[in-house]
Amino acid sequence: MRRRAPRAPTYGPRVMVALIKCWAVLRAPAGKRLAPMLPVLVPMLSGDGELDLTDAEAELLSKMSAATIDRRLGERARLMPRGRSHTKPGSLLKSQIPIPHWSRSA
Repeated sequence: MRRRAPRAPTYGPRVMVALIKCWAVLRAPAGKRLAPMLPVLVPMLSGDGELDLTDAEAELLSKMSAATIDRRLGERARLMPRGRSHTKPGSLLKSQIPIPHWSRSA
């Protein structure tokens, strides 16, 4: 059985950099919310010089589907690192917070 040759990638590295920038500008939405905004956002950012894309690459990015966006941004945790909370519940903190106690008088 002959093995098929792999397809050439549709979206190059410059399109991916532009996608990540658009995703970050809109504060990291899911692909379903990002896809309808790309036809508006890409020309605005390109006009301001924020995206370094050719016209063909900008058109490809504008027409990218939500599913493709989600696949390409699969490693969102690496792209937008979030801090980790260091506050843990414990008795030390409880003992430092004054809580009024009322005793019952019989």
